[in-house]
Amino acid sequence: MSGLISLKFIDLSTEPVAIHFSSASLNALNICLAIIMFGVALDIKWSHFVGLAKQKKVVATGLFSQFILLPLITVLLIVILPISPGIALGMLLVACCPGGNVSNFFSQLARGHVALSVTLTAFSSLLAFIITPVSFFFWSSLLPSLAAEVRTFEIDFTSLIINMVSILLVPLVLGMWVSARFPSFSKKFRALSE
Repeated sequence: MSGLISLKFIDLSTEPVAIHFSSASLNALNICLAIIMFGVALDIKWSHFVGLAKQKKVVATGLFSQFILLPLITVLLIVILPISPGIALGMLLVACCPGGNVSNFFSQLARGHVALSVTLTAFSSLLAFIITPVSFFFWSSLLPSLAAEVRTFEIDFTSLIINMVSILLVPLVLGMWVSARFPSFSKKFRALSE
């Protein structure tokens, strides 16, 4: 699961940045994310997802906001703020990447529509191997100072699927099952997090 996303730049010699995650730290991060997703899933029922199937406008609005609005606002911020190309590319990469389990957790804390957040996370994660590089190249091409910096963008599809299953799908299904089967445990677990 190392190196889920790999970027190569032409020249960022003025900003030498190297980020290396050991496999142990990646495993610890993934375990923490899976626990967060499990906790979030204790509040979700299958009926929440069934209800979303009837609310296509809500899902479409969420996907539009995630894939178009967030990167657009990021590009506008890059144009307005006096930031270096390296920082700008980092901001743009974050805006183009799929939402994650932490967004699901914050939706739960804010008493938002958690099933919608999980659905958006699943859609964006499933399509990330196509949407993330296309979105990143498209939005960076709008800014000449960034377009010249990006050379390649690679996503490890196998790691992406393994991550999605291990930190999203399995904890989601397990949490929903535990909540349905052992409601008293779910209440105690939720009480600990509040």
